[in-house]
Amino acid sequence: MKLSILDYVPIFENRNATDALNHSIELAQLAEKLGYERYWVAEHHQVLSVASSAPEMIMMALLEQTTHIRIGSGGIMIPHYSPYKVAEQFKIMEARHPQRVDLALGRSKSYPNVFAALNENKTQPLQFETQLNDLQKYFTEDVTQPHRFQTLIATPQINSYPEMFILGMSERSAKLAGRKGLPFVIAQMGQASHHLQAAIKTYKSTIYQHYGDRVKPYVILATFVVTGENLDKTNQLLNAFHLWLIRIFYANQPKSYPSIDTVINRQWTDRELKKKSSNANRVISGSPYQVATQLKQLKKDYHVDEIMILPHVYGEANRKRLLELVMEYSKT
Repeated sequence: MKLSILDYVPIFENRNATDALNHSIELAQLAEKLGYERYWVAEHHQVLSVASSAPEMIMMALLEQTTHIRIGSGGIMIPHYSPYKVAEQFKIMEARHPQRVDLALGRSKSYPNVFAALNENKTQPLQFETQLNDLQKYFTEDVTQPHRFQTLIATPQINSYPEMFILGMSERSAKLAGRKGLPFVIAQMGQASHHLQAAIKTYKSTIYQHYGDRVKPYVILATFVVTGENLDKTNQLLNAFHLWLIRIFYANQPKSYPSIDTVINRQWTDRELKKKSSNANRVISGSPYQVATQLKQLKKDYHVDEIMILPHVYGEANRKRLLELVMEYSKT
C-alpha cells in the first residue's frame, strides 16, 4: 500500500514557529527513510496554531534537506494567486530538484477576511479551470496555442515540470480533474461514504470519457490518523487532537496545539463534548494494527491508489512514532 504524508506544520504548546518548521524538516527526513511516497504541506491562513501559511516556502526547505522523496503542496489555493507567479516558483523548485516536485491545487477561499486580504484590488477574478490551463501552458512553455499571454514564458526554462494534482471534495472537482487528465486527491474527513464513492466514480468515468486508456486515473485519499504505543497514549493524543479541532473555530483561537497535560487537566463543556462526538468520523484512530487495517480497508473500499495520512498529533516524538507505527503495521 502506497502511503504519503500531509503536514499542517503544527505549533505545539510551549513551542514557536521556528520549532514547528524545524520539526517538519526532521519529519520529512524520517518519512523518506521509512519509504513514504511523498510529503506535502498544507496551506492554511489565519489558523494561529499551524505554520503552513506559505507551503511553497516550506517545500524548498524540505527539498533541500531530503534526497528522493517527492515534496509537494497540499495544496496551493490558486484563486488567491497569479498562475504565472506560481509557475515561476514551482519551476525554480523543479530546476533545483528535478522530478521531485508536486503541485496540488485547490480552490478554498478560507475565511472572508483572508480572502479579501489576498485578493484586494483584483478586478478580474479568474475561473479555477482557466488558472489550471494557465499553469499547464506555463509549465509546458507552449507559445503556439492561442492564449491571452501567448508569447509569455515562465522562467527558468527547464526540461521537466512539476506533477499537478487537483484537490477536491465534490463531484464538480472530480469532473474537472477528469477533464484535465490529472490525479485527484480527496479527503475522507467526515464525508459520507456514498459521497466519496460518487466523487471517485465520477472522476474515473470522466477520465475514461475524455482519454480512454491513454490516461490512467490516479486517486489519493487523505485522512487524519491518530495512534500511539498503547491505548492510553492513543486516547491522550486523540483528545488533544479533538480539542485542537474544536478550538481553531473559536473567535479567540489559541496560538498553539494543546499539550496532553492541558487536555488531561481540562474540564470539557457539554458543547465541546458534543462537538467532539460529531468530529469522531473525521479521524482514523486506534492501535497501530487497527489503524493499518482501517487504512487498508479504505483503499479497498474506494479503489484508490494511495493513502495520504495527516499525522496531526501533539509532540515531536509522538509524530515521529506515528509515522513509524503506521508504516510498520501497514506492511504486515
